Amino acid sequence: MQLFFDLQIAANWYNKRKKCPKRFLIVEGNADKKEIKALSELDLRGVSYIRLTHAPAVTMELCSGIGTEYNAKHVKNIFLTNKQGTKFYLLLMSAEKEFRTSAVSKTIGVPRLSFAAAESLREITGLEGGEVSVMCVVNDCAKKALSEGKLRVVIDRDVLERENVCVHPNIPTSTLVIKTSELLRFLGEEGVAFTAIEIF
Repeated sequence: MQLFFDLQIAANWYNKRKKCPKRFLIVEGNADKKEIKALSELDLRGVSYIRLTHAPAVTMELCSGIGTEYNAKHVKNIFLTNKQGTKFYLLLMSAEKEFRTSAVSKTIGVPRLSFAAAESLREITGLEGGEVSVMCVVNDCAKKALSEGKLRVVIDRDVLERENVCVHPNIPTSTLVIKTSELLRFLGEEGVAFTAIEIF
């Protein structure tokens, strides 16, 4: 059963319990097809989340402040490729940290990483710029890339240590607040093996 409350009621609920509320609590506006697929997969796996809607948040600056009332923040989602353009890496890292290509390349053992082209992002994840999210793993193209070893998910340990995290459900006008442990369980049940790294 899905419950629907307004933002203030949900915020009050959270403040009393100091944990991420269960199930689908906040719904405002109509869901996009990409989002519906993501939400359906989460519901299928029994993952608890809160859905917030907002103006398009396509940069970290625009994402700042979203979900903070639930002790959650967005993370940087960076789509990278190797020199040959044959392998792709979705990096999730703390927004407070500076991304340095050379440091990440060295850490994951892939020389000369660079930002992947928009065409590759679309082909591999099914998403456009400003939509990049780990929730892309529900898309058929991403599942195929993961199974073929063309796509690899890499997560900063700081992100793994958070209680809650914010993710876009494959569109930039919604945010899901999810317990990090639940997100990791979801990835595991989706068959996604991620690499944990430490970014300084």
